[in-house]
Amino acid sequence: MTYPSAAAAASQLDIVTRELAALSARLTDAAAGARGLAAATDWRARAAEAFHRLAAQWAGEVSGLVCLAETARESAARARDAAQWQRDAGL
Repeated sequence: MTYPSAAAAASQLDIVTRELAALSARLTDAAAGARGLAAATDWRARAAEAFHRLAAQWAGEVSGLVCLAETARESAARARDAAQWQRDAGL
């Protein structure tokens, strides 16, 4: 099996880290948008109440994905740092 060089791995993991940060920001925006729509819904209609409940539930699920994306981003950043250390140490 062939493994990428430490420099190549560090470069790829840097891209992964940046993309996961962007994903977290987009998910945070989506959750905020859903909460805003839910808050702006007229509560007097039954359909509006159902929409509000489902939008709030969806926003909570998306917020959970932000935590998952941030955990993955932090793991990728640690792996990137380890690859950079190996590259710098000439390993």
